[in-house]
Amino acid sequence: MIRFLPLLCLATLAACAGEGRLRVESWAIQLQGLERPGAVDRLSRTEADLLVIDATRTVRGREAFPTSAVVAQLRAGGRRVLAYVNVGQAEDYRTYWREGWGIGNPEWIAGDDPDGWEGNFPVAYWHDGWREIWLGEGGYLQAILDAGFDGVYLDWVEAYSDENVIALAERDGVDPLDEMIRWLAYIADFTRARRPGFIVIGQNAAELSEYDAYLAIVDAMAQEQVWFDGGADNDPPGDCPLPRTDAEVDTDAYRDSLSRPCRRYFDRHPGGTLHVSSEEYLRYLTLAQRKGVPIFTVDYALEPENVAWVYGTSRALGFVPFVSNRALDRYVEPVP
Repeated sequence: MIRFLPLLCLATLAACAGEGRLRVESWAIQLQGLERPGAVDRLSRTEADLLVIDATRTVRGREAFPTSAVVAQLRAGGRRVLAYVNVGQAEDYRTYWREGWGIGNPEWIAGDDPDGWEGNFPVAYWHDGWREIWLGEGGYLQAILDAGFDGVYLDWVEAYSDENVIALAERDGVDPLDEMIRWLAYIADFTRARRPGFIVIGQNAAELSEYDAYLAIVDAMAQEQVWFDGGADNDPPGDCPLPRTDAEVDTDAYRDSLSRPCRRYFDRHPGGTLHVSSEEYLRYLTLAQRKGVPIFTVDYALEPENVAWVYGTSRALGFVPFVSNRALDRYVEPVP
C-alpha cells in the first residue's frame, strides 16, 4: 500500500512550483529513436535550454539503455532535462506491463486510446494499482530521480475527459477532474520532497487554465497541435492544419481543405484533434499566460513554411514553440 504525502500542492503556489516561474527561451522534445547511433550527440548540440526525453530504460527490451549517462550528457552546459511521463494512460511496451493485461484487467485499464495510438490505454488514475507503479517503493518516479532528471513532463493530463475514464469514475463515485488534480499533486509532492525545485510541466488539457489548483502544481503548461497535427502512429507525420476558428470546426469547407492523408485521419477519428479549433486552445492558453504560467507549444509539421509559421506565430504570442513530426523521433531544426 502506498503511503501518500500531504497534498502541499493543493495549498499554495510557493509550496509547489517554487518562488519563481520556469524561464525557458527554447526547448525540444524527442521521445523515440534515442538509441540510434548519433541521436543523443545530435540532440546535445541543439541550442535548446530545456529538453524532454523518454526514460528509455522503462521500455521493454531496452532496459540496458544508459539513461543516467544520456541525461548527464544532455545536461552539460546547464541545460535542464525532463522525463516524459504518461500519467493518464498505461502503455503496453513499458516494463510495468504484465502478460494478460488489457481493458478491464486490471480494472483500472479503462479503454483504447481515442486517437488510435496502438498500445495506449486510458486508466482510472485514482486506483492504487496505477499509483503504485509510480509512487511505490522502487517505482518509476524514484527511478527518474535517480537517473538525474531535472523534472517530469506529464502527458495525458486530459484523461479525465475520456469517456471510458468518466464511466469508471461514475462507477467509483469520484470526480475525474478532481482526481486528476489530486494525482498530479501527489506526483509533484513525491518528487519535490526528494529534490526541491523539481520541475513539473503538464501537457494538454488547456482548459485546466481555469483551475488555480492545477496552476499551483505546474511550472508551465504545454499544448500539442495548437495549429498543426499529424495522425496516430505518425500517419501522416504532420502538416494537418487545425480549424483556425470555432466556426470552421467540422465544416465541409474545412474538411475539403485537408490533404488526403489528413482527411483520412479527420474521418477516422471524429473525436480527435482535427475536430478542435486553434481558437479554442488559444483562449485557454492565453488565460493561463495572464495568470503568469509559461506556455510551451508542440506542433507537428515538416513543411518548412509551416514550421516557420508556427515558430513565428507562437513566439509572437509570448509562447515557447517546438515543431517536429508526430512520432517525435527526430529533431527538426527551427526555420528562421
